[in-house]
Amino acid sequence: MALVHPLSLRSRRPHAAWLLLSGLLWSACAHNTDRSGFTTDDDGGTSVVVGGQDAAAGGSPGIVLEGGATSTGGPCGANGLRCKIAACDSGPKTTVTAKVYDPAGMVPLYNVAVYVPGADVAPIATGPTCDNCATPTSGDPIVSALTDATGTFVLQDVPVGTGVPLVLQIGKWRREITLPEVQPCQDNAFDDPTTFRLPRTQSEGNLPKIALAVGGADTLECLLRRIGVADSEFTDPSGTGRVNLFVDDFVGTAGVDTPTSSYASGGAFANFSSLFTSIDAIADGGFVSGTPDPLSSYDIVMVACQGSQAALRVVSSADKQGLKAFVDTGGRAFLSHYNYGWLRGGDVVGSDDVQPSPEGSAIDLQTKFTQTPFPPIAVWQDPTSLDYAPGGDGTYLVDTSFPRGMAMASWLVNVGASTTSGSLSLVNVKNPATSVLPGVAQRWIYQDAMGTPYLSANTPVEQAATPDQQCGRIVHTGIHVSAGASDGHDPFPSGCSPGPLSAQEKALEFMFFDLSSCVTDETKPPPDPVF
Repeated sequence: MALVHPLSLRSRRPHAAWLLLSGLLWSACAHNTDRSGFTTDDDGGTSVVVGGQDAAAGGSPGIVLEGGATSTGGPCGANGLRCKIAACDSGPKTTVTAKVYDPAGMVPLYNVAVYVPGADVAPIATGPTCDNCATPTSGDPIVSALTDATGTFVLQDVPVGTGVPLVLQIGKWRREITLPEVQPCQDNAFDDPTTFRLPRTQSEGNLPKIALAVGGADTLECLLRRIGVADSEFTDPSGTGRVNLFVDDFVGTAGVDTPTSSYASGGAFANFSSLFTSIDAIADGGFVSGTPDPLSSYDIVMVACQGSQAALRVVSSADKQGLKAFVDTGGRAFLSHYNYGWLRGGDVVGSDDVQPSPEGSAIDLQTKFTQTPFPPIAVWQDPTSLDYAPGGDGTYLVDTSFPRGMAMASWLVNVGASTTSGSLSLVNVKNPATSVLPGVAQRWIYQDAMGTPYLSANTPVEQAATPDQQCGRIVHTGIHVSAGASDGHDPFPSGCSPGPLSAQEKALEFMFFDLSSCVTDETKPPPDPVF
């Protein structure tokens, strides 16, 4: 006797319904792998699987297990959705199409993973973890897709019915939503930015834990607020918010713009140096694996510009080693303007075991930065003239020589930040890199006559030749937030101006979510989620 799909509705014996309800026949779901929507009865007849009626009577398509795959909970998956995929061989597939937006529901995002889970998703761990784009995605995905440069995704062969779960994720940003209904063998198009967006609060999903050092010369905290992160998520380290604000006490006061240092509701920001206390206690600036490190409770560190290069000279080599250990083990760092000081400082003491700076000893002696453990990724001053790239206002170019650069150029046009693909108008660009070391770091935005105000490098930098061994990322930008907004020095959040993102801020938003995303070889397009 041939196997019969347990959900066949034609010519079944009376006890079949009980077997269906008890789930005893789920394993037979794998029998029908030809995607025809029919099975063979023991009397030679045919019957349509779940969701269908007799095809001769004009019934709807059946539901089959895709590819006979198995997963946790049996071949139908832990939630049974693998057995709710319509067989649409003779017509259009069952698709779901929509755009995914930032937490504010205003700007569609690139490279967001969207998938239908076949099981519950696991909690996301806080702190640096050495995962990359080759790490399997949680939730036993059934189908998946990535958003394109318009923020649009198209999922094919989606399970049908009501209440179909959907996961939106980029890096440690994740939100689970529910589709009200998916109709078989047609495109199910949705247009709802309030639903198809990343979470604003922890009650809506997972946000990465961010340590943000505010700066008097820039307002990265206001950028996150305008991106859509709720005010309730901005707290000091003792609070429950996912964005902890610090005052950058490394820089002292001389020549530094006075930053916001308190909340409008009361309470002062914590000191940024407190994140490096245990690192400073390690003898000779060395980093010992397993040493308690306050940075390890965060996923992303953002350091806004304070308006003083000289102030960065007080950052010790031990502090820099702490940041390097953080990003080398999967953390992410966003460094604005003069915070290139964390990455600079070569053989200023003449030691034979110190890696020489590509900027040259004359620059090292001039800048007087403490020795950095980071391998060189860029040059900020011309070794022959000792000059910085001029930066300033003007039209800059997007490097389209690599896949994500091409996507960024298209995305900027699609979101109204650029009128010509591959170019972008910027203002108040400060001290960009003069050049980027090829094969080590990636140039994103540049102008030959003005410099490179946005670059990134995957970490550990020492593993640049083997990108599959890299799992963290650092970013440096000379592009400022406050140049495009009237943010002030009032306590947070009253010091942040309201309104939509400027074109310049949209470019920063792209950079920020790219920093958040899983790490992969920059020379290749972003890969689909790994199951």
